[in-house]
Amino acid sequence: MEVRDLETILSEYEMVALIANSEGVDVEAVSRGLPERTLYIFFTGCAKVLARPFDKDAILCHRLVSGGTRFLKSKKHFDKAYALFSRPPRAEIGVLADRGVPEGTPGMTAPRRSALVPYTLDFDYVFGSLYPVGRMPTTGFAVALWLLERASHANVCLCGFTGVAGMQFNMHVEHDWTFEQIMLRCFVKRGRLRFFEEGVSGPAGTLERICRHFPELNESTIALIASNVLANRYTGMERQVARLWASTKLERRIRAFFKRFSR
Repeated sequence: MEVRDLETILSEYEMVALIANSEGVDVEAVSRGLPERTLYIFFTGCAKVLARPFDKDAILCHRLVSGGTRFLKSKKHFDKAYALFSRPPRAEIGVLADRGVPEGTPGMTAPRRSALVPYTLDFDYVFGSLYPVGRMPTTGFAVALWLLERASHANVCLCGFTGVAGMQFNMHVEHDWTFEQIMLRCFVKRGRLRFFEEGVSGPAGTLERICRHFPELNESTIALIASNVLANRYTGMERQVARLWASTKLERRIRAFFKRFSR
C-alpha cells in the first residue's frame, strides 16, 4: 500500500477519529457523537477501550520496533484486537518512531518499510529532529501528526488524548507528554483538529477564562504569567518527588535484592 492509497481511503470520510487507549475515552459516546461518515483509527491495545465488537469502518495501527522487524506488542494483543472488529479493518499501519535526535543530525535518505504491515508510517523520516532529544513519540501522536501534516484534507478528531495519567492505565515516562499536548493544542488553535471530549462538554480552558476576565491583557502576557506559575509549581513537585524517592530508598534496595532470585 502506497501513501496515495491510504490518502484515498481517508478522503472517503467526513472525519477521522483517533481513539486513544485511555480510560478517558468512551467509544460508544464517540460513535454516537461523530458524523456517520467517520473513519475510526484504533491501536493494537484497543481491548482496553472496546467493551464489545466495533461495527464501523476502522484502521488499526501497530507500533514497530527494531527498525520494523517486529511488533512492540505480543501476539495475544493482536488476537484480542482482531476479535473486537465486526469486519476487517480497512487498513493496517505500522508506526516507526524512535527517540528524538539533536537538531542538525543528518536526515534519513528514504523512509523505512516493514514487511509486517501493508503500510509503514516512518515518523523519523517525515519529521526528522522535531521530537525532544532522547524521548520517544507516542504512537497516537505520531499518527495524529502525520494526518495533520501530510493529509491536509483530513478532518481530525482526537478521542481520549488527555495527556493526563489515570488510575488504571500507565503513562510511560519515555514519552514527552507535555510536548505532545502543546503541539496538538497549537493545531487546535489553527483549526486543524479538535478534542472530542471538549466538543461534547464545551468547557472553556483555564487560560481562555482568564483572558476573558482580563481583556486588557493580551494572550502572550497571560501565557508568560502562567508559564512562571507552572514553573514554580513544577519545581515544588520535583522537590516532593525527590523526597519521596529518598524515603523509599531502603524499600527499593530490598525489592532489587529479592528480584535477583525470582529471575
